[in-house]
Amino acid sequence: MNSGNEREKTKPWDAVDWIKGNVEMRESNPVEFLYDRMESQSGGRLPVIYLPFDGTKRGHFADRGRILDFAAVVGARRILDFGPGDGWPSLLLAPLVKEVLGVDASARRVEVCRRNAEKLEIGNARFIHVPAGQPLPFEEDSFDGAVAASSIEQTPDPRAALKDLHRVLKPGGRLRVGYESLSAYRGGREREIMLGWEDTKPNWLVVFDRDIEEETVRHYGLSLDLSLPEIRGLFAREESKPSYAGLTPAILEAMCKHLVEGVTWTTRHPSCRTYLRWMNEIGFRFAKPTHDGGTFAEKLFDRLRESQHPKMLEGVDELLRPVVDVAVCLEAPSVAPAGEWEPMITAVK
Repeated sequence: MNSGNEREKTKPWDAVDWIKGNVEMRESNPVEFLYDRMESQSGGRLPVIYLPFDGTKRGHFADRGRILDFAAVVGARRILDFGPGDGWPSLLLAPLVKEVLGVDASARRVEVCRRNAEKLEIGNARFIHVPAGQPLPFEEDSFDGAVAASSIEQTPDPRAALKDLHRVLKPGGRLRVGYESLSAYRGGREREIMLGWEDTKPNWLVVFDRDIEEETVRHYGLSLDLSLPEIRGLFAREESKPSYAGLTPAILEAMCKHLVEGVTWTTRHPSCRTYLRWMNEIGFRFAKPTHDGGTFAEKLFDRLRESQHPKMLEGVDELLRPVVDVAVCLEAPSVAPAGEWEPMITAVK
């Protein structure tokens, strides 16, 4: 029988274990460590907001499908955007609705959204800061519709956030939820890393430790007095694209020589089935998973000949609207195939 020391010697190397054993970690949250530090949450890649729209590009075509998805579900009156980031989807929904109001837990994100609205000369979109975990500062029955794009799972209590969204919706109001389920990471992607994408100092690295069964992610953030190229350079001898597998003891030790601070936090990532259960318990009259306009747009793009791709926004809308209107009404399985994202959800108060 192996002794405890012998078992330790044969235990596979693991970067998370190394970080927990060698780095002093302070409890934090995604707003403080990530969103308040980013000039652009999207890395400046959003069509219309940062880049001229080009329907001949697959990503732009799919992005428009996602915007039309939200618009088709929530309607054209007063809309709440829960967690707009850089102004997505708020600023792209604004021309399609009467009014859109974005709320974000990050003061930096609200500032960026306001600047982007001014740059695009959009007058019917407003943005306000609501600290994480605080109730929405609106009376009951305030909004005709609401959208949440991978934002509910970033709150301290996703169920409470969902309940508050139900409260501020008018009777018959619709909520469209896109979310990051963990099932797509099953089979080798449970642990991954992300580097900062703005070349500033200090920069950062985040390690994701996903527990798919518990629907939670433990994050380990390392703030480093290094530029992004310098962090990438630490991986150069190991691999061309930094990954969790390449996070060796030597690399971690080198990073710790430049460590500004180590932080950790946990987020809850409800699955489709968990969301549906919560929605029923909270009191939504109707909730179902459906196919999403972005995925349908991608599939359509791949089937069109190059000459059939409209370049301008108006032409893409004319082509996509009928497809998206059908997609958002088609019920989808609540459990996605391995490696794929779970469907979006429509809930009606």
